[in-house]
Amino acid sequence: MNKETNKVETLQALVKRQKEEIARLQRMLEVSREINSTLDLRELLTDIQHIATALTVTEASSIMLLDKKTGELYFEAATGEASGELTRIAVPIDGSIAGEVVKTGKPVIVADVRKDPRHYDQVDDITKFSTKSILAVPLIVKDKIIGVVEVVNKLEESGFTQEDVDVLTTMASQAAVAIENARLFQQSDLISEVVHELRTPVTSIVGYAQMLKLPDIPAQTKQQFAEIIRREATRLGNMVNDFLDWARLESGRTRLAKEPVDMRAVAEETILVMRPQADHRDITMSLQAPDDVPVIVGDSKRLKQVLLNLTSNAVKYNQDGGRVEVKIAVGPEALSVSVSDTGPGIAPEDLPNIFQRFYRVAGTEDHVKGTGLGLCVAKRIVEMHGGEITVESELGVGTTFTFTLPIATGKLST
Repeated sequence: MNKETNKVETLQALVKRQKEEIARLQRMLEVSREINSTLDLRELLTDIQHIATALTVTEASSIMLLDKKTGELYFEAATGEASGELTRIAVPIDGSIAGEVVKTGKPVIVADVRKDPRHYDQVDDITKFSTKSILAVPLIVKDKIIGVVEVVNKLEESGFTQEDVDVLTTMASQAAVAIENARLFQQSDLISEVVHELRTPVTSIVGYAQMLKLPDIPAQTKQQFAEIIRREATRLGNMVNDFLDWARLESGRTRLAKEPVDMRAVAEETILVMRPQADHRDITMSLQAPDDVPVIVGDSKRLKQVLLNLTSNAVKYNQDGGRVEVKIAVGPEALSVSVSDTGPGIAPEDLPNIFQRFYRVAGTEDHVKGTGLGLCVAKRIVEMHGGEITVESELGVGTTFTFTLPIATGKLST
């Protein structure tokens, strides 16, 4: 009887393991479909984080990628309350758990980071997050390590298991290929769009330069052609600078300064720069801000770039004799900076796309020239400072862009 019972129990255990294995394989197929459902890099990284956390039953996860040019390792995305602060923090290859994974190409489990000297605790200091345990696995494409996936703080008392290692490693191998595909698509997509945007000013320059060679052209007409060439060449240079600026921000090669910034002074300087353009169209510019605006930690040049973009748009898209108002409000944890205009407003269907690269509001293409990157760049700069930017608009009334900046230090990603 005992033998028969043992056989039944053995068979039941075997069936249970087979069911668990089938369930695991089905889940990995679902994971593969999820990971390969998008070519948008940021959306992909977000999906990978949530999948990693769910598969391993952990508190948070993060993705670190190697910079191809510098060889440095950076946080690119993370889940949990500390996600905003982690983005673009550099992690040393030597003296860190992630660095160990990069050097060896093998997974690493740390049950208690307090007992492991490789734990890079500066990240916890910056994010105010308490790391207890870590499982880190490499992201590998064609035998080349491109980064590391970490899951943090196992929620089950048993701690990380070999099954966690196997599942996360399998997921990471799929994720690495998807990340590389998204990067390649992003680059080819950008090149196509850049070429398209540059074609118009280049065509104008070549065309008018050819016309200057025609005989018997009046001197006044030649001056007009030369002015058009100068204007289009200037526009071309500005477009190239915008493309480079956006590419550097997106690739993470731009490092923000960490310095005290007086946003009232930044706003005052911005208005001084924009006032001549506003005066030319009788547009009134004003600033509303308390005298004691708290100093924040950030990059003053980049924040001025954000305000210049918003106020420039407010002037360009405004009506003659209109108004542009810059307002700074102080909250308990953040500054709120808004730029309002009395222009025609933005249609509701355009608002969700307003921060996308190369996007222009319908009907403005003919009278307002640019790359369509300004708001995209502004959004990225604000996010790198730990803030967010939003837009509200009403047709026939005007538009207000508002961005926030944390007052507390330690919020700035690099």
